[in-house]
Amino acid sequence: MRITQETDYAFRIVRYLAENEGNVIGAPQIAENEGVTKRFTLRILRKLNLAGITDAKRGSKGGYYLKKPKEDITLYDILIAIDGPIIINRCLQKDSFCSKNKSGNVGNCKFHGTLAKIQSNIIKMFENETIDNFI
Repeated sequence: MRITQETDYAFRIVRYLAENEGNVIGAPQIAENEGVTKRFTLRILRKLNLAGITDAKRGSKGGYYLKKPKEDITLYDILIAIDGPIIINRCLQKDSFCSKNKSGNVGNCKFHGTLAKIQSNIIKMFENETIDNFI
C-alpha cells in the first residue's frame, strides 16, 4: 500500500479549507497556496465533492468549502474519496480470490487472517486521525 501523490495533495487541500473553515475559497488560490496545479486541484476537488467532503459555490464569488465540520473529516474519508478502499491483498477484496484455494475458501488460510487484521488496523489508524489534527 502506498499513499498516492493525489491523496497527499487531497490531504493538504482539505487541511487548507479546514484552516479557512466557513470561507469559500477559489480553486486558483487553493492551488497556489498548496503548490498543486490548478487542473489537478480541480480534479481532486471534484472527487472530494462527490464524496461529500467539500462542496462548491458557483458565481463570481464562488469557490470551495468544507461540507462538514473539520472535526468529522478523517484521513480515511479523504483517502477513500481519492483512491478507494484500502485493500492490502487481493484475497481481502469482496470476491475473496485466493491463488492457492481456487474455491475462494480463505477461512483456513493463516495469511488471510493475519493480513485482514493488519488491514483493519491500518484503516482504524486513518479513521482516528481527523483533519483538524493537522491545523
